[in-house]
Amino acid sequence: MHFHKAFQYKKWANNELLDLGERQFSQLPESDATFFIRILNHTTVVDSLFISRISGEPEKYSGDNTLDTPSLSTLRQTMEQHDAWLVDFTQAVTADELQRNVTFRFIDGGIGQLSVEEILLHLLTHGSNHRGMASRVLAEHGLERPKDTFTRYLHETEPTRRENIGI
Repeated sequence: MHFHKAFQYKKWANNELLDLGERQFSQLPESDATFFIRILNHTTVVDSLFISRISGEPEKYSGDNTLDTPSLSTLRQTMEQHDAWLVDFTQAVTADELQRNVTFRFIDGGIGQLSVEEILLHLLTHGSNHRGMASRVLAEHGLERPKDTFTRYLHETEPTRRENIGI
């Protein structure tokens, strides 16, 4: 399914951004370093909230970010856990499960309802948006930022796509 490949890409892109962030972290002013971590921490908290909603488990967070700013290594560990869950889930998910509606309470107290498919689409677009914000922090300081396009991911993970195919 396309979701499986998309979540493999999300995992790859998160790792690439964190790798670059770790290598260059000391070159960021403190406020930007904190923003870099907190915006990515926000994405993993939101991932966790929706994983809980899909799986019917209790939510681990009462807000859309944590009060304390985690270390980069703690952030990476949490992101890897959530990314692994999403990759595994999307590998096994059925078409019927994708259409299942999930009713939940948003952090602001309002009630929401999304299909599993809509939740997955939200997590992909939400994560991409905030990876872009974190990448911008690196760019603003003249630091290397990820070249994390989906096409690059596909060509790196499936090198036969780069072979001469008659063009």
